[in-house]
Amino acid sequence: MKRLIPSALLCLLLLPIPGSGQYENTSADQMVRDWYNRFLRRNVDPGSAVWVDALKAGQHPDVVLSQILASTEYYVRAGSTAAGFVRQLHNDLTGRNPGPREIDFWAHQLYRTDRQDVAYAMLQRYSQNWGGARPIAPPDPSDYRRPPYYRYRR
Repeated sequence: MKRLIPSALLCLLLLPIPGSGQYENTSADQMVRDWYNRFLRRNVDPGSAVWVDALKAGQHPDVVLSQILASTEYYVRAGSTAAGFVRQLHNDLTGRNPGPREIDFWAHQLYRTDRQDVAYAMLQRYSQNWGGARPIAPPDPSDYRRPPYYRYRR
């Protein structure tokens, strides 16, 4: 039964989701290049064409970025631990280190779901224009206990 749920989610991920407008002025190639530089801290490689093709096929940029952030490469860069992953992802998305309660909350989410779901939830919680620019101001950390909503699970 557990295998059926991820398969159904994968099917939903392949459906195009209307964009929120924050990515409209950035080409798919440039967006993926910026994400690799910002989050993986390296240049794109031939394998990045998968992400560019997904964006060009209409997949929502938040979903594609959450897949990149859930990659083994990103997880290993973050120290290969739940707390390390949460700390690195939070820092990359907000420009600040998370507090102990935030680390506990998001690490606990990792034990309940997979890295992509957590990355997607954090992208929604700390939304910015992920086309390249660093966050201007950190978001308010006081509401981190509100349960994340997963748009692609509808």
